[in-house]
Order: sequence, then structure tokens, then C-alpha cells
Amino acid sequence: MTESLRISSIDLAQFSESRDRRPTERIPLTTIIPRAWIGFSQAPWRFVGLTALMLITVTGLSLISKDLQQGEGWWQSALSDVLFVATIPTTLLPIVALLHLADQLLPSIQSTAQNEPVQERQRLRWIFRQTTSLVLLEGVILIGGLNMIRIIGALIARQSGVISTVVLLAGGLVLILWTLSQTLALPLLVHHGHRPLAAMEHSRRLVQNNRLKVLALLGLLIGVNLIGLMGAFIGLLLSIPFSALLLMASCRTQTPWVKDSRRNMLPT
Repeated sequence: MTESLRISSIDLAQFSESRDRRPTERIPLTTIIPRAWIGFSQAPWRFVGLTALMLITVTGLSLISKDLQQGEGWWQSALSDVLFVATIPTTLLPIVALLHLADQLLPSIQSTAQNEPVQERQRLRWIFRQTTSLVLLEGVILIGGLNMIRIIGALIARQSGVISTVVLLAGGLVLILWTLSQTLALPLLVHHGHRPLAAMEHSRRLVQNNRLKVLALLGLLIGVNLIGLMGAFIGLLLSIPFSALLLMASCRTQTPWVKDSRRNMLPT
């Protein structure tokens, strides 16, 4: 009995040590733009088609919902709310399909394009279910955090307005940092086939190890889409697919100081 407990403790110590020695993942920021361009050039019309479907669906439902809100009947208001809520899944489905397509067409990976159509559809449905769970989970955490900060700030404001302001600022900063840590959760879920909690943890760890690179990536995404907005609808048809490709290219992480870690670093 004592010997078995000693072996279990040794195994646990070895597991903890191996986990602590887990190689640090690095985002190959210098190669994501050429990778994204190569991936886009392989199927530009498929990217544009998915993006157009997403924009038309969201714009159409939003306009119908806005028109119904101006009606005087209660059923018009209820239908307007239903259509507004319906924009979330109808937007999420093209986004997941766009990320999945980008994951397939990016260079230097083992593509799943040769799988049978039935298996591919099953994988897409599985990814969509996990994405829905991820969005719901992160939405609950975000809304719960905002409400908790608001309630705590209101309670403390009765005693001291200064302390209440400090609590609101600190809570808002923590919530912003948490939101930034989940920037890559959805791309990692699509690329690695993670479940929601695993994707959230992987994103947090990856962002923590690549803070400056993630900020640079966010700046790049904002810049690309601002340029797309200058061209209105036509510009977004190009900027949104390119943003999806940049996000999926960021999931091709590299492990420094490990044998063969530089393999597939440069697009081929």
C-alpha cells in the first residue's frame, strides 16, 4: 500500500513537472500575411460568397426588424425582437463556415478537403454546436461580470463614491483583459477541434505568452477592416475573409527551441 502510494506520488510529480516544462507556443506574426494571401488566392469566390451571404442576411434581418419596431401593434414589436435575436445564429453559421474554409485552404497544413462529404458535414455541425456553446458561455461570463461590477459599485457608492469609482475601473479593466485573452478562442476551437472550455484555456495561455503579438494582430485586423469600410460593401467582401485567414494563420503556432519547431514556418 505504501509502495503504491509512493509510486502514485512520483507519477503525479512527474506529470506536474512535464506540464510545467510544456513548450511555449509563439504566434508566427511575420508569416500570417503571406499565408493569408496564399489561402485567399486558392478560392477567392468561395470566401466572397460566404461573406456576401453573411452581410446580406444580417443587413436584411436588421432592416426588417427596424421597420417592424416602428409599427404600433404588439405582434410587430414581438416579431421585431425575434428577428433581432435570429441575427445571432444566422451570423454565427457563415462565420464558422468562413473560418473552417480558411483553416482548410491555408498552406502548410494537412487539409481535410479530401474527406468524404458526409464526414465533412458532420464535422461542420460539430464545430457549429461547440461554437454555439462557446459563444453562450462567454456571453454569460461577460454579462454576469458586467452586472456584478454594476451591483458592487452601486452598493459601495452608498458609502464612498471614490471607492466605488475605483472598483468600477478595476472591474472594467479585469473584464477587458479577460475579453482580450479570449481573442483566439474561436479560431483555436475550429483549428484544433477543442471543446469550449479547452478553447478558452488555450486562448488564455496563448495570449498570455504573446501579449505584444496579439495586440499587433488586433491592430492589423482593425486596420484591414477599416480599409474595407472605406469601400463600403465591396470592401468588406474582401476584408472580412482576409481577417478570417489572418486569425486562422495565427493558430499555426511555433514552439521555439524544440526540434523541427521551425517546420512549416514559411508558406510553401
